[in-house]
Amino acid sequence: MVKSKSKAEGEAKAKVDAKAKAGAKVKAEAKAKKAAAKPKAEAKTKAEPKAKAEPKAKSKDESRFAVIQAQGLQFRVAQDEEHIMPHLGKEPGEEIRIERVLLVSDGNGIQVGRPLVEGAVVLMKVIGHEKGEKITVGTYKRRKKYRRKIGYRDTLTRVKIMGINLPNEEKRGKHGA
Repeated sequence: MVKSKSKAEGEAKAKVDAKAKAGAKVKAEAKAKKAAAKPKAEAKTKAEPKAKAEPKAKSKDESRFAVIQAQGLQFRVAQDEEHIMPHLGKEPGEEIRIERVLLVSDGNGIQVGRPLVEGAVVLMKVIGHEKGEKITVGTYKRRKKYRRKIGYRDTLTRVKIMGINLPNEEKRGKHGA
C-alpha cells in the first residue's frame, strides 16, 4: 500500500508540473503577442505626421501691450482686447483714458514706470455693464434662533481697449541719461 500511495503522488506531481509548464507557455505566448503588437501601434502613431500650429505673424501693433492700474487692480491689456473690470461709473459708448500705466512693451523693448510710465495713456471704450457671479453668505448666531442667507452680485464694466499711446519723446538711454 505504501508503494501505491507514492506512485499516486508521483503521478499527481507530474500532472501538476505538466499543467504549470503549459500555463507558463501560454503566458509566454501572450507576452510575445503583446510585445509584437506594441511596435505596430507605435509605428502607426509615428507614421502619422502631427499638424503643428504655425504662429501668426505679429504686426507691430499686435505685439504692443501695457500693464495698467484701474480701480485698485492691475490688468495686462493689448489693443482690440475686451476686459471685465470693476464698475467704472461710465455709460456704454463713453471713452475712458487711463493714465496709470505701469509698463509698456512693444516689439522693440519694454518701458517700466517708476512708478508710472510718463505720458503713456490707454484709451478704452465702455461696451456695457454686467453682473458678476453670485456670492452667497450665511450668517448665524447660536442659541438665538437667528439665521440669514444673503446673496450678492458685483456690478462689472466690460471695456474694449482702443489703443495704447506712448509719449512722442524717444526712449531714454542707459541710466536715464
